[in-house]
Amino acid sequence: MGDYVIAVILAISSLPAFVAAALMSRGRPRGAPAPPLARVMRLVGVAILAGALGLVWAGDNETRRLAVIVAMVVAVNGLGLVLLFKLGRGRPGPR
Repeated sequence: MGDYVIAVILAISSLPAFVAAALMSRGRPRGAPAPPLARVMRLVGVAILAGALGLVWAGDNETRRLAVIVAMVVAVNGLGLVLLFKLGRGRPGPR
């Protein structure tokens, strides 16, 4: 069980991204596509879950574990930048 504690904590930490996506999608008509920001937040949650699964897959192999951590950090931060650019593009006013 001790080997999976960090992966479980990481998986649980993806829940706020899914909650934020659900809150962003609230109020839209049934069958309408999800707002772009909600889709990005869902992708952040999926990236974190994939990182947790990757840590389980890596096990005690330090090289694999490092590769999974780097890939997850790049994915989550890249999606964070996409989120910021989408938010900045929607603002009215001069740039």
